[in-house]
This record gives sequence, structure tokens and C-alpha cells, in this order.
Amino acid sequence: MASVIRARPAIFLLGLVAAAFLWSAAVALAEPVQTLKQPAPLPPPSERFLKGVAAYDSGDFKQAFDIWLPLAQGGDLAAMRNVALLLRTGKGTDRDPKRALWFYEEAGSKGFGLAQLNAAFMHLKGDGIPENLEAAAFWFHAAALSGSPIAQYNLAVMYERGQGVEKDLPKALGWYAIASRSGSQLALDRLAVLVPSLAGPKPPKPADAPAQQVAPAPPLPEFELRGTDSQ
Repeated sequence: MASVIRARPAIFLLGLVAAAFLWSAAVALAEPVQTLKQPAPLPPPSERFLKGVAAYDSGDFKQAFDIWLPLAQGGDLAAMRNVALLLRTGKGTDRDPKRALWFYEEAGSKGFGLAQLNAAFMHLKGDGIPENLEAAAFWFHAAALSGSPIAQYNLAVMYERGQGVEKDLPKALGWYAIASRSGSQLALDRLAVLVPSLAGPKPPKPADAPAQQVAPAPPLPEFELRGTDSQ
């Protein structure tokens, strides 16, 4: 019995050698391991954004939307604003004003002035959403602080008319002045007719009262809507 026990390891080793030989032969005949091909890296965001601009300029709005949407979802403020424009106008995708407003306000909340202005106009005009003058005033104020002369002028109009904000002529005059310095001819023209209609100093003597004259109050101003369809 002892010899039988000693013989089993020898037989076992022979079996291992044979198995190893067969396995090496099988490996040699086996097909190469298949590996997944890595996709080509995407161009940098700035390059993809410009491709979207080129598609938009060529009239391929769907391609522009398909390029800009992933960038917008990744936080690109300019792409967010452009996606909102396409959603608002229904170019390259279904018209969706609520979703457009979300992208405008999301970009605006991060300080993008043009998106702030777009959001203000959507609220002011009720562009596919309920009109909301308070929200329009908020976003005009944000865009005015970003330096937009259109927003500065329209914010002044809101203060003069008392729409969306409490009527406040001093604030209106202040924003008209700032807008005029930013290049708004409408603001400068408004100051030219508004300031002379304001009361002047009190007469020093009752006899001087007839000399106290002011220009008639001008009609209420209108909002500047120039270029808003393409903004």
C-alpha cells in the first residue's frame, strides 16, 4: 500500500505536464483577445462651439442645436444662451419657451449679461410665458449692471412708468443718465424732454412767481425693443 501512495504523485505530475502542454497549444491556436476601440477624442469646447456657429450661419439650425446642447448642459454660458434662442424661436428643435427661459435665467444667474437681457424681454413681452413685469424689472436691473444700455434705458422706463417697480422719478433719471453715457440715444432724448418739465427752484419773492415756468410733461416713454427678435 505504501508503494501505491508513492506512485500517485508521479502519475499526478505526469498529468500536470500533459495538461500544461495541451493548454499552451490551445493558447497558441486561440484567436487574439478582442479589445474595444476607444472613440476619437472630442474637439475642445471652443472648437465645437464655433462649429455650432458655422452650422447656425449656414442655416443648419438642427446641427447647431445638437452641437450646442451638450455644451450648454456642461455649463457653457454662451451655448446655454444660444440653445435658449433656438428653443424660443423653434429653430432646429421644437419651440419650447419655458425651457428657453430656464436656459436664459440659468446663464443669467451666472452673470451672462446678454442672457439676462433675453430673460427680461421674455418676461416683459410674455413671450410664450405669462407676462411678469416684476421679473422683467429684476432681469433688466441685472443686465443694466452688466453694462447693457438697452437694459439701462428700459429699467429707467419702468421706474418712470411705475411698472414692475414702484414709480421713482429720481431712479428713472439716474438710469437714463447712465444709459445715455453708455451710448443710448433714446435715453439722451428722454432726458432732454423730461428734465425741463421738472419743477425748478422756488421763487425768492411772490412777485417772481410768474417767471417760474416749466415745460409740459412729456408723454410716458415706450420700451426699447430694437433687435430683440434676434437677441
